[in-house]
This record gives sequence, structure tokens and C-alpha cells, in this order.
Amino acid sequence: MLKKLINTYFIPPILYLAMRLICSTLRVTVAGADIKQRVDDEGKPIILVFWHGRLFYVPYHYRKTHSKWKVLISASADGETASRALSFFGYGIVRGSSYKDARKALLGLTRHTKKGFNTAIIADGSRGPLFNLQPGALMLSKLTGAKALPVTFSFSKCWTLNSWDRMMIPKPFSKVVVIYGEPVSVPKGCDSATLEEKRNELEARLISITSQADKFFENTASN
Repeated sequence: MLKKLINTYFIPPILYLAMRLICSTLRVTVAGADIKQRVDDEGKPIILVFWHGRLFYVPYHYRKTHSKWKVLISASADGETASRALSFFGYGIVRGSSYKDARKALLGLTRHTKKGFNTAIIADGSRGPLFNLQPGALMLSKLTGAKALPVTFSFSKCWTLNSWDRMMIPKPFSKVVVIYGEPVSVPKGCDSATLEEKRNELEARLISITSQADKFFENTASN
């Protein structure tokens, strides 16, 4: 009971403050901004897709447009902590994952997307495996026509946790690079084979830009 109270009411505001304070000190470089702008210019909702281990910076980066976003968060106890922390940024939260309340979450996201909200989805879910893209974002694209836009983040200096997702927490006053990849859309009425092709395509693009991001500061240091 005490642990639940701590995780529900004590940790979330501390996590929010840590994210806000640390991320406010970072120097930001954005690559592929033209891709993001091109998708935005279409005037349609987008499905932002990123890895679980790169989550720490995400809420801060999009904070100025928080009212336009719905974020999918696991229905687990850890998800409760994360959802409360993100709610301090002003984001709307939808609970569920491939392991729990998947259908309910997908229906909720579909409804919000059709109302014009952007959606943020963790690509490898709440349990992984690492860099293994779950089909939720593609299912949402199929149901709504919204494009799945891959994005990733990496840091010049960070702590990497010994967890399945290798969570990266940037060190204060370090640098962050944000890289967008080309979007993927799924045609309505497509069969399971086509959906799997699109899943592989989006996963490959996300892995590719993540590799670029992780090498970014190595390359700039050598120039």
C-alpha cells in the first residue's frame, strides 16, 4: 500500500521536475526537420513513434504543443507513474498496451486521432524486446489514415540504465540530437502480410535513424 502511494503521488512530481530541469539545460540539434514540416503541412494528425529507451526527453521536446497530443502509456503500475508525470506537462493520456487493454486503447486512440489529435506511441512497448516494433502504431495508421512518423533521440553525455530498454537519461548541460525519418502509412483494408511489411519498414527506419543519432556526436567530435 505504501509503495503504491509513493509511486502514485510522490515519484511522479519528482520525475516531472527532473525531466523539466535536466532537459531545459540541453542544447538541441534537429535533423530531418524538413520531414516533420512536410508531414505537418499536410494538416492531418500524425502518429509519433519512438523507442522506450529514448522516452526521457520526449515530453519536454513537444511541451509547447501538448494540447494537440495523446500519449499511449502502459496500463501497468510503472505506466501509472509515467502517466502522472507526463500529465504535469499537460499531455492527454490513453492507457493500454499489447499485454493489457490493447483493444480498448486502440479504440480510444482511433477516436482521438479522428478528432484531430496527434498520437505518441512507444515503438517497442512497455516490455520490449528492445528495438522490436510492436504493431500498434501501424494498426492505428490503418484505421485512421494517419502517418506513422519515426523519431529518435541521442545525447552527447548520458546515463544508461541497466534495464531491458537501456533507458538513456541525459546529463545536465549536454547536447541532444533529434532525428526524424520518413513516415510510413498503412492503406485501409490491407491484409496481414501487407501490415507486416509496413511494420518491418517502420522498424527498419527507426533502427536506422537511431544508429545515425548514436553516431552523431562521435562524428561531430572527429570533425
